[in-house]
Formats: sequence, structure tokens, C-alpha cells
Amino acid sequence: MSGLIPWEEARELVLAGVVPLPPVEVALEDALGLAAAQTVLAPECMPPFDNSAVDGFAVRAADVGGVVPTDPRRLQVVGERPAGATSPLRVDSGQACRIMTGAPLPEGADAVVMIENTDAWDALARAEPGSRDAPPCAEFGGRDAPPCAKPGSRAEPGGSQVEIRRHARPGENVRRKGESVAAGAILLEPGQVVRPAELGLLISVGVRSILAHPLPRVAVLSTGDELVPPGTDPGPGQIRDSNRPALLAALRRRGFPTLDLGLVPDDEEALAEAVLRGAREADFLLTSGGVSVGDRDLTHRVLSRLGRVNSMKVAMKPGKPQLFGTLEGTPVYGLPGNPVSSLVVFDEFVLPALKKRAGRRDLLRPLFRARLGAPIRRRPGRTEFVRVRLAVEDGVWVARDTGPQGSGVLSSMTRANGYAILPADAGDMDAGAAVLCRLWED
Repeated sequence: MSGLIPWEEARELVLAGVVPLPPVEVALEDALGLAAAQTVLAPECMPPFDNSAVDGFAVRAADVGGVVPTDPRRLQVVGERPAGATSPLRVDSGQACRIMTGAPLPEGADAVVMIENTDAWDALARAEPGSRDAPPCAEFGGRDAPPCAKPGSRAEPGGSQVEIRRHARPGENVRRKGESVAAGAILLEPGQVVRPAELGLLISVGVRSILAHPLPRVAVLSTGDELVPPGTDPGPGQIRDSNRPALLAALRRRGFPTLDLGLVPDDEEALAEAVLRGAREADFLLTSGGVSVGDRDLTHRVLSRLGRVNSMKVAMKPGKPQLFGTLEGTPVYGLPGNPVSSLVVFDEFVLPALKKRAGRRDLLRPLFRARLGAPIRRRPGRTEFVRVRLAVEDGVWVARDTGPQGSGVLSSMTRANGYAILPADAGDMDAGAAVLCRLWED
């Protein structure tokens, strides 16, 4: 197979030819899915104060050491602390404070006993006789809830007592100041993507904007006289253009803005006009079809004339013919015309390149080992990306091929959720053989 480039080497060549888009200042509400372009430090800590992780009673741990249900301890209740409380309150030895989740820990307290481990829980459970899942009492739940305890009972806040039925260690059920993140800690590193968790953390410490790489706008076109637009009845020798809609869907599903350049006939001037528009109005250009070097492969001819492109024959199946380069500074990728080849090359080559263009550092989804659920017959020579259905069976990943693997058999792709990547030098493989696999979803 002389002249063929190993697929991993080809991908490295592609990635080496792509640079991230220049960063821009982005308001935090617009940063979801973008990659940071700088290190972001926490301007303050989170949480900003010691607070309770549960509903219960704030105590001094030394007062309840060794307490068990059969030998409870009574403490004087000196008040209560709802979330958002700001008034000063102190717990001294022999005292407790009723406290809600998120409320600041009173001065002097160093632990919180869950309400379920106090006699206040008995009053709460009486709201629904026999139920430990009763609705919260008024102090812990809302305006219309029943009171936690009857006036004058031991669990009544404000000068009464509570019975503690379980010991507590110092720091138990307490969220310490700065426990989630300390002031000055690194929140984002260059190339790290802002997900919902990162967004919430940034907001919680007062970050309002970050420097990030924008998502590249991707222009897509299909070429070929044999193609007709979707929704059109094809005539003799014609087929509907499915590659472009599928590629646009794959891009939009991952959040990339797109420019649909439509269906271009096999005409050099029309194709030149379309690709130049894509290069000037988008940050990445995708073409489908015409990437070989035959007389009718106009995509290769036009892009070679207008830009700097390389025609690659990659030692992979499907997807051997590919084209990559730049046109007026914009990366351009020529995909094969067969529908499965187009999507496989998009997944293994174009998507990592787009992630790099977006400034991301996580370019490749992880590979993992699975067992073949059935034998596969094949000839060695090229790395083969077999469409498979991956599932966990008895604690082990198992891969089963989804039918005929021809580059035009798109139906086998609809039944698959990943690839089994068979090495170029492997021949027939038996059921149970270990293979490298990759799921399609990020």
C-alpha cells in the first residue's frame, strides 16, 4: 500500500496546520462551550463563610462527644439561624442553635447535628403520623408548614432545650470558608472549556467576563452534477444530497455556527466562487466530493489553483481520499463523497481540527478496549473503522458490528454508537478479540 499515510500521522499533519482563533473578551453568560484563552483566578473564596451543610443544630463538638441514642444530651437552644441571617449569635458550652442549610455558623459552634438526630425530628415527623419523610416544619420549610415543636417543648427555639442523640466531630456537617475554592485558586486554564459547572463556579466568586476563543463558523458545500437538493425527486442517475445536511447537523449539534453554501454543480467557476465565499465569510471550510485527482475531481483542481492544499491518501477504510490546506488563510478540508466516508473523516479528522481552531486542549475523545461480540472477516492493509454498537455486558464493553460496512451504507451507521478501530495489519478477528473503540458522543 505504498503512498498511503497512516491515519494517525495524517491527523497530526492536519492538526499542525490549524491555529486557534484570536481570543475575545466574553461576558460570562455567553461563555458556555468556549475555551478559555488565559488562566482565570478566583477573586474571592467560596463559600465566603463557614455554613451549615444540613438542617439541624449548631453545637460545640466537645459538648456532644460520645453521645449515643441511648444516652442523649440536652443543650439550651439560644436562637435560630435561617439561610441569609446576618445578626450576631454565639453558642457557648452547653448551648445549641437551630440552623438551616446554608446559614452562617454561629460564633463558638464547630459542628452541626442533623435534625434527624434530635428530638426536634419527633415533632417534625408528627406532621404526618408514622412518616419520617414528613414535609418540613415552619422553621425549616415555609410559611404553610406545621410548627417544629409545640410552645414550651424542649425543642422550641429561644431559651428552651433540644435533646441531642448522636455525637458530632469538629467540622461535621460544616462547609468551611473557601472549601469549594480559595481566593487566588485557578478556576480555568488556557484551553479549558466552560461547562455548566465551570460557569456556576465562576459566577459564584464574582467573575463577570473571561478572555476566550470564539467557536469557528464553518462553511459547508457539496459538489456534483449527480446530486439534487433534499426534498427533490431525483431523475435517472441522480441522488439526493445527504452529505451536506448531515455535516451541517453534526456541526450544529456541537454548537458550531454554520454557513450553508448549498449544492454546487461540477463547474470550475461556480465552485471557485463558492469556496472563495466560504473562505472569506467563515473560519473553516468543508467540501464534500471531488477530492481525488481524476479529471472530474474539480474540488481538488479548484482548491489547488486558489489555495495551498495537499491531497492525502490515508491508510484507512472508509475515507482514503482526503484534501486539506488553506484558502486565503482559512483552513479547508475536502471530504470524500461517499456518505459514510464523509462522516467518518469528519469525526476523526475535522472535529479535532475544529476543536483546535476553537482553542480547546481536549481534541480527541478517549479510546478504550472492548471485546468483539461476533467474528469479523477482513483483509489487512488499511486501518478499518467498523461501525459497531457498544454496550456493557457483565461489566465488560462489547462491540458488535451493525451490518454491511461499505462506504455508501449509511444505514449501518444509524444503528451504531461508535467505532471499533481494527489495525491495518490485522486479518480475520474472532469473537472475544480485544479491539480499540471510540464512542461518537463527546
